[in-house]
Amino acid sequence: MFSNRMDKFSPGIVSQLRSAADLYERPDFVDSDPVRFPHRYRDRHDIETSAFISAWMAYGSRKVFLGVLEGLHTMMDRAGGPYRFIVSGAWKEAGSEDTCCLYRFYKWADFRALCARLVSLYSRMESLEELFVPGQPLENGVLALCREFDGVNGIPVPGSTSANKRLYMFLRWMVRKGSPVDFGIWTRVAPAQLLVPVDTHVYATARALGLTSRSSADLRTSVEITGQMAKIWPDDPARGDFALYGSQVM
Repeated sequence: MFSNRMDKFSPGIVSQLRSAADLYERPDFVDSDPVRFPHRYRDRHDIETSAFISAWMAYGSRKVFLGVLEGLHTMMDRAGGPYRFIVSGAWKEAGSEDTCCLYRFYKWADFRALCARLVSLYSRMESLEELFVPGQPLENGVLALCREFDGVNGIPVPGSTSANKRLYMFLRWMVRKGSPVDFGIWTRVAPAQLLVPVDTHVYATARALGLTSRSSADLRTSVEITGQMAKIWPDDPARGDFALYGSQVM
């Protein structure tokens, strides 16, 4: 499935990556990450809804967007939780005027547009997972998901060649099992299908370790990095996200 040009790891790099993954994929990682918000809930609908909104918001200054997400979740909890907030229509009265800034490039209108699409989806299906067909390539489901939110600020254009880091992070949360961080509540996607979510830090670390030679952090780069991680974790290459996040490169 994955294409790459590097045939061998040095034992030192393998050891470094395994150690970093073990160090960072731990319960205390949750507190400093946007995944902490869906961890507040037990109902799978609340987990999924919170996770999707949290991943959508996760860019820029971590300190700032975590604060914004705290405020949004406080508001959603007053309505009975994230899922109830969506399906009840409470989101229509959320926040300030449409043109007022919510966070960086997002206005309140963007948040309400996201909520409106979630309403549409949840009126037709139990879970976003239904957009992913078992046995079909992951990119088919990603394309279907992006089409459902086409035109919403912050959601990749259908067929985008960008790394789509936040979307693949959301999928990691939903799919990976047996993790103290990720939830594993979806079954239609296998962990082996996931891509490593690539942001600036993960990309820089992967290049420094010789895991990719590509000149930009796009989708092909994510595929290439994932192929390298699959050599260490063939059934769970997205564990490499923790490994690269935690690796220190001089």
